Amino acid sequence: MTSPDSSMTTPVVADDASVMDDIIEIFYAPSRVFARRRDNPKFWAAFVIFCVLFAIGVWVMMRNYSDVLDAQMERQMNAAMAKNPQMTPEMAEKSRHFGQMLAPVGGVFVGVIATLILGLGVWLVGKLFDSKADLRHGMMIATFASFPKILDLIIAAVLALAAGTAGMTNMMLATPSLARFAPSGSSATVLGLLSRFSIGTIWATILIAIGLHVAGRMTKGRAYTAAIVLWLIGTGLAVFSAMRQG
Repeated sequence: MTSPDSSMTTPVVADDASVMDDIIEIFYAPSRVFARRRDNPKFWAAFVIFCVLFAIGVWVMMRNYSDVLDAQMERQMNAAMAKNPQMTPEMAEKSRHFGQMLAPVGGVFVGVIATLILGLGVWLVGKLFDSKADLRHGMMIATFASFPKILDLIIAAVLALAAGTAGMTNMMLATPSLARFAPSGSSATVLGLLSRFSIGTIWATILIAIGLHVAGRMTKGRAYTAAIVLWLIGTGLAVFSAMRQG
């Protein structure tokens, strides 16, 4: 059986692999995973596993970067007090403490919701480029493509232990991305843009392209174009969010 692009042959594989087999193979044999899931795009079990692993990764990362989170919260509270003279130091301290408690929960929530939104985006943007994938395929592709993002959290935690966190005042500087190498004093907009050039995000984008090619029965050119469009949309949202946080 050949794929829509004659330059690639879709692997013929058994369809009795477990979810864990798919999760492991997505890192080194993604075409085989998407070929298995093309006619039966179940994703909920993999999605639940992703959510659990992502939550653990966020918790570990937050523990290693607690001082960076403190510095970011303090900077944001100082900015809020400058804009609102009625905010007292006591009110700012309570807001900062509340934000610190919610940060891990918020990180997990955003990651989970972002994956579901990404699935919707894979489906919709794919349709613009003649994808045959339906919404279930979009969710399946987004779920499996998101697993490398967990590596970002693991690498960030290791970097904190190996290189420390001295001088960091923004959590985007903690990511294993180009933001980590940004010059001192870089704006939130620049950091938001550079944070999109991370190992997990680029890897996920490539996996989305492979998923659209195999499961969406698209040519390679259209599949990679759709994946780049999705990356650009995500980058715009990341920059907007960074600008709001300051």
